[in-house]
Amino acid sequence: MSHDFKQQLAWSEAQGHEPFWDAVYRKAFPDIVNHLLCSGDTVGQRNGVDRIVYLRNDKILRIDEKKRVKDYPDILLEYVSVDTTGAPGWIEKDLTIDYLAYAFMPSKTCYLFDWLMLKRAWRKYGEEWKAKYKPPVVAKNITYNTVSVAVPIVILRQAISTAAVIDVSKELKGWKP
Repeated sequence: MSHDFKQQLAWSEAQGHEPFWDAVYRKAFPDIVNHLLCSGDTVGQRNGVDRIVYLRNDKILRIDEKKRVKDYPDILLEYVSVDTTGAPGWIEKDLTIDYLAYAFMPSKTCYLFDWLMLKRAWRKYGEEWKAKYKPPVVAKNITYNTVSVAVPIVILRQAISTAAVIDVSKELKGWKP
C-alpha cells in the first residue's frame, strides 16, 4: 500500500476531528481561552506547528498533532522523512513546538508529550530503540518512503520521565554548595 502525503495531510487537517481536539485541549489545559488549527504551507507548519493554544495567563502553546487510524501499543517516531534525500523525520528536527499530541482515534485517546523531554529521551535512547524495535516501520509514498521506529508506549513514557531528571553530579564533582 502506498501513502499519499497530500491525502494524509488532508485527513490530518480534517475539520471533522475538531470536536476531538477541542475536548483534548480543554481537558489538558483547564485555563484554555481558545485554540486555532494551523494549516497550509506556512513557516509554522514547516516547524511542526499544527495547533496554537492560548491560555488565560497569556501563554501561547504550539502543538504538533499526530493521529493514527487504529489503536496500537506503540508510538511511531519518524526519523527519516524522505529516504531518497535522507531528509530527517520530525523526531530529528528542531521543531518550534511545546508539545506533541499523539492520538489514537478509535479509542479517542491522546498522549501529550513535552517536546523538549521527548527530544532529550530520543537523543539518549534513539539508537537503542532503532536497534531493538525492528524492523523499522516504512511508509511507502509514491516517490519516497518515510522510516519510523515503533516504541512501546510504556517504554517511551518511562524514557521521557527519566529525561526530566537532570543529574549534574559528574559535571560538578568536587563542588560543594
